[in-house]
Amino acid sequence: MTANVAFIMDKASLRKLYTQKRSELSSFQIGEASATVAQNFAKLSLAGIKYLHAFYPIVGKAEMDSLKIIEWLRETQPEINLVLSKSDLKNHSLSHFIWEEDTPLAINSWGITEPEHGELVESGQLDMILVPLLVFDKRGNRVGYGKGFYDRFLSQCRPDVQKVGLSFFDPIEEISDANQFDITLDVCITPNKIWQF
Repeated sequence: MTANVAFIMDKASLRKLYTQKRSELSSFQIGEASATVAQNFAKLSLAGIKYLHAFYPIVGKAEMDSLKIIEWLRETQPEINLVLSKSDLKNHSLSHFIWEEDTPLAINSWGITEPEHGELVESGQLDMILVPLLVFDKRGNRVGYGKGFYDRFLSQCRPDVQKVGLSFFDPIEEISDANQFDITLDVCITPNKIWQF
């Protein structure tokens, strides 16, 4: 799905605009775009990836259906350990657990599906992270929901961890208030192409 890539806006304005844009997508469009993004993801090299952190799509948020990627990984890359987070809503932090097919999951008060318990994984063990987002720019900066969970999480990971964004929309030119403390993506996958930064 294309976007007007020429404009420059700040994070708050982009968050509002792209939350609206996403809410206008039909379930069919979300399914089709998610399937195409999963096909594009399958083109990435996963050499050396032992721990891959994923996210579970939030019901009602018109999020990318990342489960299509999870299904593909379980079928074709069984040696990769999938990891899913559990949120601490008080201090806005995440703990990470191995995500097996039979891991018990529950929905928290924010509507996020999380593991109830399991084998703990440290942030430093992660080799690749699938990063949810609303919009990104041509420099690899992203706009999320504004709670800061992923910013804190990414800052705790190894510098060489591969950060892979998933987006329905192509990038805008620039997020005007991105700064040196923002952690940029290495790759962002849209239905149209794989963007490398």
